[in-house]
Amino acid sequence: MGFSNRENSAQPEEVLSLISEKFETLVEATNLSQIRSKHKAITTLFPYAVRQERNGQHKMLHAFLHAVRASKQPRFMWNRIRLPIARLLNEESHVSLKQAVILVSPHLWWRNLPTSKYLIQLLAAADLGTPHTDEVRMSVVDTLFQIASDRSLQPYIPLDLWSWLNTRPSLPPVCRGRFLASHHNVLQIIRALRDVKTLKSFLLLVWSEWNGHASDSLQEAHTSIREDLGGIEMWRHRGDLLRRLDHILGQLGLGLEHLRQHDPDINRGDIQRRKDQYASLRAALLEVGRGATEMLIREPFEFTTPFFFLIPMDRHGVPLNVYVYNSFSMSIVACPGYTLPVGKL
Repeated sequence: MGFSNRENSAQPEEVLSLISEKFETLVEATNLSQIRSKHKAITTLFPYAVRQERNGQHKMLHAFLHAVRASKQPRFMWNRIRLPIARLLNEESHVSLKQAVILVSPHLWWRNLPTSKYLIQLLAAADLGTPHTDEVRMSVVDTLFQIASDRSLQPYIPLDLWSWLNTRPSLPPVCRGRFLASHHNVLQIIRALRDVKTLKSFLLLVWSEWNGHASDSLQEAHTSIREDLGGIEMWRHRGDLLRRLDHILGQLGLGLEHLRQHDPDINRGDIQRRKDQYASLRAALLEVGRGATEMLIREPFEFTTPFFFLIPMDRHGVPLNVYVYNSFSMSIVACPGYTLPVGKL
């Protein structure tokens, strides 16, 4: 992105326009090595791209976001851009600015710095006037996972921010947030919320053919299945998770060449480890489901109970539905001194 003599003698607005043209040409070429090597120079264009977006000129910001995503580099944004972003947010609260910052947030460096705390507040207020597009939902969840993986930043996460997990966006194959969230300390935070809906959403997002789990993370997941997802009342949640695991195992079964189309770094060892891990989680869910069903069957019914349950199961041992049938009335005649054989009624 060098400059000619014409560019050196141009006015500031003309220089920015020329830079924009060169940048868009670079992005259109989708030269991955060049984009990565120039990430600092590209990052400095972000405030200008946002101002153009605010003025109704969308091309520059679109090209910028395309470059960030095409780089497949989680921390693409130069660390020094964080302070200018914070200043921009202090100057104005335009919706386009908030949305642009949210969209690049997964590619920022998140550390326990004042700017990180400020940007966490921005994410917490993302639903205030910011359109909930698929890209916004994906960016918020990806960034939230990255923040949650940093113990120094965890205390600054507002409780309301976790509700974004329930939007369940489709995360990309290469996703730093999902990778970091697969560590056990993030699952511990989710479990502490005592909200089974959010827990299920978290597991549906983090369980993926695109990443495996460390041994402590896998153990925490098994513990959560036993302690948080037991009981007959959890059958629907277990069913959703089983369907997710079946999908993951099916994708892993498609083989190395198929998966490398989206993640060039995956290898056969990764695939086998993930198959074993997700198969073990599936077995744990089935075991908990069987235990809940057996407990229900063993539960004694009182003779005066006005109804009973018929519970059909699917192939996972998960109830498909619950049907309630009203009891019927009948007259019983017995001889004096005769004890009614209740068990044979």
